[in-house]
Amino acid sequence: MNNNFVFHTNEMLLLAKEVFNNNPFLTEETGAINVKGDRSIAMDVKIEKTFIDYIKKNNLPVNIFSEEIGALNFHSSPKFLVAFDPLDGSTNYKIGKNLFPFGTLIAFYKGVESKLENIIAAGALEFTRDLAWLYDGKKTTDLKGNKVLLKENWKIQKSTPIYLDLYYKEGYEKYSPLAQKISIRNTGSTIGNLSYLLSNVAAGVGGVCVRAEEVGAIYSLIKGAGGVAVNHEGQDLGKESFSPEKTYPILAGCRNIVEFCLKQIKEDK
Repeated sequence: MNNNFVFHTNEMLLLAKEVFNNNPFLTEETGAINVKGDRSIAMDVKIEKTFIDYIKKNNLPVNIFSEEIGALNFHSSPKFLVAFDPLDGSTNYKIGKNLFPFGTLIAFYKGVESKLENIIAAGALEFTRDLAWLYDGKKTTDLKGNKVLLKENWKIQKSTPIYLDLYYKEGYEKYSPLAQKISIRNTGSTIGNLSYLLSNVAAGVGGVCVRAEEVGAIYSLIKGAGGVAVNHEGQDLGKESFSPEKTYPILAGCRNIVEFCLKQIKEDK
């Protein structure tokens, strides 16, 4: 058994990529409703099964939380937790003809009950542009091992892009004070928004209710790239406990842009 969770994260990303490549049109709904109340599609289920089979084959001492099945406890003596979204951006995958971003998010936590600051490995794959990143507990790298550092000199101006999750009505209301002060954008997926930030073509990302299976990868990859990741009160998300029952408000990215956004939404209360 190999407990090198950075290695396992990388292997799982490669497996997801292989599944995407070999099954480009698994867009049909399965008829099932996942634990979040969304309709499952075949690609969600296939990648999830691939991940679970890999974890069991390697006898990783983890409890599992996935968007589709929820919690799965299979190991007799789990010491870690893994949370993943097997297909983030499922609507983009379904309708986008490989133009809209979609992919996979994974995070391993130390302990079966843990905080976001205790993530020991994480990864993200954005399939449409063949982009991927790993977090090793300290730093974020691309798959070639190059260290990723977020751009710090973004100016506060109308053309500066920040990618915010606008799926929920609450998101429009929360972030409306930012309109025409910076450029609010959205890719339709968490992985798409995150990929633009980690590629330094965006200054920040945000969401009013990021899901538990997504938040760990977002938090760790951004912090590992020198960025900040806070809630809407400006508190670092690292002290937040992982809970499948929770959602997490988040603003993250370049410090001065995040601080500007926080100030604007607080003043609008």
